[in-house]
Amino acid sequence: MRVTILGSGASSGTPSIGNNWGRCNPANPRNRRMRPAIVVETEQTRILVDTPPDLRHQLLATDIMRFDAVCYTHAHADHLHGIDDLRAINRLTKAALPLYATAHTVGEIRRRFGYTLEPHPVDAHWFSRPVLVPHEISAGEAFTIGDIRVEAFEQHHGRTMTLGFRFNDVAYSTDVAELPEASFAALAGVRLWILGVFSERPFPTHCHLSQGLEWIARVQPEAAVLTHLSSELDYDALVLRLPPHIAPAYDGMTIDVVDAVSGAPRDETISAEPARRRA
Repeated sequence: MRVTILGSGASSGTPSIGNNWGRCNPANPRNRRMRPAIVVETEQTRILVDTPPDLRHQLLATDIMRFDAVCYTHAHADHLHGIDDLRAINRLTKAALPLYATAHTVGEIRRRFGYTLEPHPVDAHWFSRPVLVPHEISAGEAFTIGDIRVEAFEQHHGRTMTLGFRFNDVAYSTDVAELPEASFAALAGVRLWILGVFSERPFPTHCHLSQGLEWIARVQPEAAVLTHLSSELDYDALVLRLPPHIAPAYDGMTIDVVDAVSGAPRDETISAEPARRRA
């Protein structure tokens, strides 16, 4: 299984408008971060998680042109408001795209982007808008997309709830401040955990660095990647502080799960090279 980090940043990105780099070194391209999303894929199946406002740029940069489904963690703008870019996927695949999300998120999509959930004429080959087929899911539910088993689990994001996802032996958690015991149980045995770590210090709606490291020590994945990084967390500074099996994410990062858990040196296990012609 391969995972591509489309965006490794937080809701404002790095730099934020005003050319604000925070504590990040502008000279390191791995500190230039778009809003968060990932792609999970096998030889047969490809799943997009979230549609951030930077989605068009992210898909062009990684040369990805097809998905079998999109899963949403929640309906905040930095995870949803690139939904119109899915029209290009409809045009390339000539098909509607299945969407998996909670009833609340589907309701928000219907309220803000209702036209994406309207049926499309079966004889029309030109998609003038995104066309998505909603499937409502709940935390604790497992389902299958192609040859990937997906399990959704509950995450607390301050006063709201988000979904984490387990894809076979890979898990993705972003926008999470607390995890209930049932979610730790769902994470048991994962080989790779991609975890959103927003800040150095405690934050009311996101996991912070020491908290994330404690969670990783508890779950004990063979490898972990920290994503949804704010401009408070510089890439090189993180590399110096993290143990060899934990790495900071960067935009365009690709992770082959077999390689990532093999015990090889970091530069060999986590590659910056995006796959080419991934239609």
